[in-house]
Formats: sequence, structure tokens, C-alpha cells
Amino acid sequence: MVALRGSDVLDASQARILSAAGEVIGAGFLVAPDVLCTCAHVVAGALGVPDAGERAPGTPVDLDFPLLGGRPRARATVVSWRSGGSDVALLRLDVAVEGARPVPLVDGTGVWGHTFRAFGYPAGADDGIWASGTLRAGQGSGWVQMEAQEPGPRIAEGFSGAPVWDDQQNGVVGMTVAAHRGERTAYLLPSAELVDERTLRPVCPFQGLAPFTEGDAEFFHGRDSDTARVHKAVRGRPVTLVAGPSGCGKSSLVRAGVLPLLRAEGMSVSELRPVPGVRAAAVLARALTGILEPGLGEVGRLVKAEELAGLLDSGDDVTAELRGRVLARGASAGHVIFVDQFEEYAGAAEPAAVRRLFGLFAALAGKDGTAVPRVVATTRPDSLDVLVTAGTSDLVSDAVQFIAPLAADNLERAVTAPVDAVPGLWFEPGLPERIVADAGDEPGRMPLVQFALTELWKRRSRSMLTHAAYGDLGGVAGALVGYAEDALSELTRDQQERARRLFVQLARPAGGDTFSRSPTRTADLAPELLHVARELAPGKLVVLSPAPGGGEREEMVDLAHEALTALWPRLRQWLVDSRDFRSWQEQLRTDLKRWQTQHHEPARLLSGTDLAEAGHRLAGHIEDISAAERGYILLSRRHSRRGARLRQAAVGALAVLTVLAVVLALSTWQSLRTAEDQLRTQAAGLLAQAAEDRPGSDPATALQLALAAWNTRRTAKTGQALLHRWRCAPNRWAANGSGPTRESTACRRTGASSPWSPTGASRCSTPPEPATSRCHCRHPPARRTGYPRGRATRSGSWCGARAATSTGRTPCGTCATACRWTTSCRRRRNSTVSTSCGAAKWTVSPRWREARSLC
Repeated sequence: MVALRGSDVLDASQARILSAAGEVIGAGFLVAPDVLCTCAHVVAGALGVPDAGERAPGTPVDLDFPLLGGRPRARATVVSWRSGGSDVALLRLDVAVEGARPVPLVDGTGVWGHTFRAFGYPAGADDGIWASGTLRAGQGSGWVQMEAQEPGPRIAEGFSGAPVWDDQQNGVVGMTVAAHRGERTAYLLPSAELVDERTLRPVCPFQGLAPFTEGDAEFFHGRDSDTARVHKAVRGRPVTLVAGPSGCGKSSLVRAGVLPLLRAEGMSVSELRPVPGVRAAAVLARALTGILEPGLGEVGRLVKAEELAGLLDSGDDVTAELRGRVLARGASAGHVIFVDQFEEYAGAAEPAAVRRLFGLFAALAGKDGTAVPRVVATTRPDSLDVLVTAGTSDLVSDAVQFIAPLAADNLERAVTAPVDAVPGLWFEPGLPERIVADAGDEPGRMPLVQFALTELWKRRSRSMLTHAAYGDLGGVAGALVGYAEDALSELTRDQQERARRLFVQLARPAGGDTFSRSPTRTADLAPELLHVARELAPGKLVVLSPAPGGGEREEMVDLAHEALTALWPRLRQWLVDSRDFRSWQEQLRTDLKRWQTQHHEPARLLSGTDLAEAGHRLAGHIEDISAAERGYILLSRRHSRRGARLRQAAVGALAVLTVLAVVLALSTWQSLRTAEDQLRTQAAGLLAQAAEDRPGSDPATALQLALAAWNTRRTAKTGQALLHRWRCAPNRWAANGSGPTRESTACRRTGASSPWSPTGASRCSTPPEPATSRCHCRHPPARRTGYPRGRATRSGSWCGARAATSTGRTPCGTCATACRWTTSCRRRRNSTVSTSCGAAKWTVSPRWREARSLC
């Protein structure tokens, strides 16, 4: 709100002090909406009491405002009384007068040559008369001399208590207290002496690091054109996005500039600040529950908000019904939902959740028209990238209203206008220009300027903001750093370490080497950190505020302003040192929220390298990880171990099954072999039996059956059957004329005959001579064996080699009689045993290990 200027405000502040009989005694003027200033001797004259009394009179004083329409009357009671040299009385109106305005008090020193004007009621001029002239300098008494110009009225009796308006400073420099009789010289009491802070509570018109609110509208200046532009946009479209760099005053513009105008037009307003980590439907549901169910308690509101969030998540088109209910609950001209710090949600939540929340706002607002809710949100330009999609580009482009940092002239007005609005507060000449120059051109300079001005106001000297105090602060940037360091130095060493941990948790890494604020719920802070936060909150380094949608005692802890992360060197170094940990922690919180919103799905738990890193971080920063985050990590670890045990059990079971399969296969193979052996044995036995059962008239078939039995399975039975059929075969061949054409052969050495066997081999019926015999068998046995070396005599062998003859006797396998001769071949290393039955048997040699065969 812009204060009235010039004669308008001066006229609206002028009052006449009346006696009980209605006689005009003197003048007075408003220094506050309900506080009037005049001379103590004027009040004494109106009440008929001595003006030298030290105690304020208790009788009400009558007065009126002659320059206002209708000359409204009023009564006031003395609340501050300083008689004597000061000669000041402050009166509080019983009822504020409509149309009356307090004057701005300006510096009453250093006013030489300034022109002035004053309005008084000398004798014969009860309706008042204006006087003007030139201001001089102060006197030894503390009064300031002024000279009325000539020609023109002189300042005389009846001007006592009148305000002296400085045309150069555009404000009241003091109050008329005395005049020289018959001369044009008069005196004023400087404005610094008029204010009694016990009566006029000192009001700081600056906000420090906090944004302006609707209640601070009278101190919000420098954004007149931006306020008008955004106000027009909100009135003309359902969704408005106020975008600008951090620290440019987006929230202050909407709160102290736009919202008061909307309320003045009959619209109702509700505010919300999205909390990072809360799903989009729950953010909107909590805001709407406060509008639709204002009478509910905290528990009931939380239950209703959760139900409404479920409806919004279900996908049903409930926004149209909600829109109608919001309009029905709001004011007649409509309802405005103000979404503050939307960039905090956009920076911490998933892009899909951010777009979902923006889509819900757009759906609730509906289409253009008069009867629709309005949504206005503040955000940073980098957050717009998340909102822009193929379906929302038109809506976003129409909704955005960009706000630039204040230009130098607007910044100076933002510095000086709030001081002008506070009675008895002013700058030392040249100080506003010095502050604006020191602020520079940084986008986030406005919070720093406001903070420096707030600290300067605390160090004011007799209602004046001085160069000396500003220099002691260290300028605009030094004020913030110095204040933060002073606040930290008041803590103990242990508390300072906890403060470091607290500040690290209240900021998160942003793009590049920057950091942004990260509001944190008190429930997520360790008790010792919450204690430090409450210690720092009165100094405004951190801010405690009710948690949106939380319980009655749940609060949010936040940095006073994001400028602290860039301009406080100590905090910045803390944040740089913890960047890796905080980046990981923010990702962990995102995973935790996703797991919670997806109904604790096990697939969303940590695993693999993520779980390993979480275990490492937990071991190194266990105090900085909240209970919920710690529980999430431990649950992930248990789930991983359970999965590992299940995998181990599965591998073990697979190994056991594999071993069982191998054993079963071997067992099956062995069983098959055993069964095959049994079948072959049975088949061989049947063949042998069939050979035995063949009639003697068919020796060839019987012998073939015996050979087949022997080849099928070599057992004693098949061997005996083969030998039996072999032994019987020659005679039958000779008798029947069957068999080979040559029935026998004679040994070349001895002439002994040897019949042919069915296989073509011959049997020597006469053993060779021990020393000179030489075997001439045509067909040696099918298999030969070596013989062990030992003592032997030389003899001949079937192969023509010289052989050693052993005299040992070995039982014959055919007739069980001892052999007569044994010949051993030196070249083939085979041994031949001649038995009494005439059969030649090849024995197994231990060296060659070949199966023996019969010829």
C-alpha cells in the first residue's frame, strides 16, 4: 500500500484541540492511526490544569479534524506526558476517525534552507491559517529555528502543537512549540523528540530473511508494476505461475502485493506449501480438506485428506465436483489457492509426480471463466522444464509470469518507502543510496538488503538509521555473515557441531555447485538437532512453522533464506564437504518415498551395490540418518540376507538333486547292465542247453549253438558245452562223412596224426620230444599269452622258435588229468600244455594278461 503524500496526508492528520467550552486552544496531528501528538501546555490549557505538572491529566480531551469533510469530533486520553523542556503530550483516540491519516515523520536535523509550511489557529482564525518559511539549524535547547517568510502570516500563539512540513523531505520534521512575540522567528521540536516508544511501539518495517505477508502490505514497495501485471493475469486465467530467480521476491509479491488486491475484490484465499516426498494427490487433498472441512480437528482432517487423496488417485473424475464445492465454500467473487515454493517439490520429487501435481491443479481450476477457482504458484524458471510436455506446453506458456530482480530505482523505493510509513523513523542523509550501491546487481540481493535494514533498525539512534551503524554491520553482505557467526558463537562447542549437522540437513545439492533449501519435518530430526533448531529459531537463522497436513505438534524446520547457502562461508564449506553424503541421502529418501507409496513392495527395497553403499553410509553417518531411513536400510538388508539364504538353499537343493540324478543314472545303468548280463547268461544257458539237446546226427548245428552260447556269455557251462561238442565232433564227422575233407594231419617231426577241429585248428595227439620236438600246428590258438621267465629246458614250439620245456604238470581243464609235456615259446612267450587227452591248452601269462582260449 502506498502512503499518502504532500498536502493530502498533512490535511488528513490536522486536529484542533478544544476546551470543555468548545474554544480552540491549539493544534495537533496524528502520528499513528489512533495516536495524536500535541504540546503538553496545549492539553493543560484545554483541561484547565497547570502545564508544569509531572503527572498526566486523566481527563479526556475534546478535539476535531477541521480539514476533513464534516469536521468529525473525537475524544482522546493522555497516554504520554512530558512537560517542561520537551513539552510533548501523546493522546490516544477513543475511536479511530474515518478518513484521518498519520503523517510521516522525517529527520529534523540538517534541514538548513529547507522550506516549510504549518497550519495553526491564531487568535481570530479558529478555522486555521497557513504559514510558510525557511528552516534553520538547531539551538542549544534542542529546538530548531525557523523563519516565516515575508509577506505572509507569522507563526504566533495558536500554532502550538502544529506539525511542520518539510517540502524537501516530504514529511513532518517537528512540532511547533514556541515563537518570538512580534517577530517572524519560531521554534520546532525535532521529530526525534516526539516519539515515545513506550506509547508508540517501535515497528520494524523490514522483514529480514522472511517474506512479506498480507499484514505487511503497507511496507511492501518497489513492485507496483509487477503487482498490477500479476494481478491481471490471476484475474484472467485459472492457473498462474510466477517464475523468477531465488531471492527476487516472488513470495512477497504474491502475498503482500497480489493477494490483498484479490481480497479487496471479494475473493477468498488459501495457501499451501507442497512438502517434498508427499505424493501429489495427498498434497492437494490436504489443502482442499482445510477449505471444505474447516471445522475438523487435526485427526479428522488427516483422515478426510487421506480419503480424498484415495479418490484422486483412483483416476475417477472427481475434480469437477471438488471445483463446485470449493466455489461454494469460498467467497462470492471466487477462491484463490496460493501454492508457495513450488520449486522445492519440483526439485525433490520425481518428474512424474511433479507433472501429476500440476495436472491436478489445472484440473481443479478448470477452463477460463469467471466462476472457477484460481491457482497461483511461485517457482524458479528451472522447474518449468519438468512441467513442459506435449500436453501441457500451451497451458504452461500461458500461465507463466516472469519476475526480474528489482532495478536500482525500484530497490531504492523498496528501501525508503517502509521507513516513511513508520512514525519517527528515518535515514541519515545519503544512507539509502549507499545501501543500494552496496547491494549490487545480484538476483538474490533483496533478502540481503532486507536483512541489513532489519539489523540497522535494531541499532537505530533516536529513531535514525545511521551511517555509523551501517558501517559496523559490514554492509549488506557482511550483515548476514556477521549475524550468523554471532549466533553460532553463542552456542557451546557440542551445540556448534550439532548446528553443523542441522544446517547440512536443511540444504540439498542443486545444479552445479549450488545448494537449495530442504525443509525437514521435526519428526525426521534427531532430538539433539531439534533442540539446537529451537535454540536458533528466535534469532531467525532457522524457521519453525506448522507442517502442512501434519499433527497439531508437528512442525517444519527450514533455513531462513536460501541466500545463507551462498553467502555464509562457514555454511557453504559445510555443505561442500557433505555434498556426496547429502546427494546419496536425497536419493535414499526418494527411494524410501517410492517404496512407501507403492505399498511396501519388496522389489523397491535396496539391493546389490545400492545396499552395500547404504551400509557403508550408515556406518559412517549413523547420527545423520533418520529413524525411517535407517529402518529402510535395515529392512533391505534383512530382505537381501533372506534372499541370499533362499538362493543358497536353492543351489544346495539343486546340487542334491543333481547328485541324486547322477546316482539314479548310475544305479539305473548298473541295473540295466546287470539285467543285460542276466539276460545274456540266460540266453547263453539256453543256447548251451540247446547245443546239448541237439541230436548226435547234427553235430555241426550243435557245435554252432555251443559257439553261439560261448560268444553270448562265456561261462563254465557254455565252455563245457563247447568242449563237449568239439570233442565229439571229429568221430561223427569221420563216420558220417561230414566235416572237413582232411580228417587229420601228421606231425612233421614225429609223424603223429592230429585230427582237424571245426575251427581249422589241429590237436597233437602225441606230445613232442622233450628236447628236440618242434610243433608244426597249422593254426595256433586265437589268443596267445606270454609266459613268466623261469628255469626251463630248450625245446621246439609251433612257431619254429627254440623253446624251453618245463617239467611242471598242470591239470587239464577238459579231462582233469595231468599234462605230460609243456612247451614254451621264447619268441612269442606263450606256453602250451599237452594233456593226456590230447588237447592243447594255452594258459594265461601273468605278464601279458590275456584271456586263455581253447583250440
